[in-house]
Amino acid sequence: MTERAWYLGCTREDVGPAAVLVGDRARAHLAAELLDDARVVNESRGLTTVTGTWKGQTLTVSAFGMGAPIAAVVMHELSLVGVRAFLRLGTALTFGATRLGDLVLSEGAYRGESTSSTYLPLAYPAVPDFGLNRVLHEILCAQGRPHRSGLYASFDGFYTEMFDAQSKRLEESSPVEKLAEFGVIALDMETSAVLVAARRLGVSAASLCLATVEHETHSIMGDDERADAERELLAVGFDGLVRHLSLDLAHQ
Repeated sequence: MTERAWYLGCTREDVGPAAVLVGDRARAHLAAELLDDARVVNESRGLTTVTGTWKGQTLTVSAFGMGAPIAAVVMHELSLVGVRAFLRLGTALTFGATRLGDLVLSEGAYRGESTSSTYLPLAYPAVPDFGLNRVLHEILCAQGRPHRSGLYASFDGFYTEMFDAQSKRLEESSPVEKLAEFGVIALDMETSAVLVAARRLGVSAASLCLATVEHETHSIMGDDERADAERELLAVGFDGLVRHLSLDLAHQ
């Protein structure tokens, strides 16, 4: 297992010291267009892994699909072959004051999914690496792009827990409504698991997502607007990982 990742099929020679975790395979291929000297390491079981360079630093991008269980598998395997820093760059539902098109940096997450509990007890907080988060926050502020920082809530049930309409059809109160008053600003399916698993695996991690779906109305970003925003998301994430790695090296 430590020589070649079981499902990803990659070795230490195939990956960089930092990796981006994306859900959509198309986003992994978009990343390959942005990276220099990019190559597809492996495509199997719907999992796509790409490695290239950004400003001279080798980075890996791996697509896991959807949901916390497989996101954790991909992260776990990459950590076993030497990746030490992870950044989830994905999409999220707006919540609270967050608006479509905002980039949302997680300062922590409500653990509504079940995967993280297989790594650490539920009482353990889902929090990002401070150094990586600080770098990302500095980059976002310097660019002046619309963004928010705050708490995520991650769930397993997309339709049954995250979408109000489905909850109302089931004549149940939405489990997410109470979270708005507690400062939650985005909903997804993976962030809390990524943050908790990283702590258990001894690696650093953070989550920065693009708000593409409006929680209450279910309206979505237009295709062209979303494509441009995803390029910006990837560029910000790549810059953040490169700076994070350089700071880590300087402190060694």
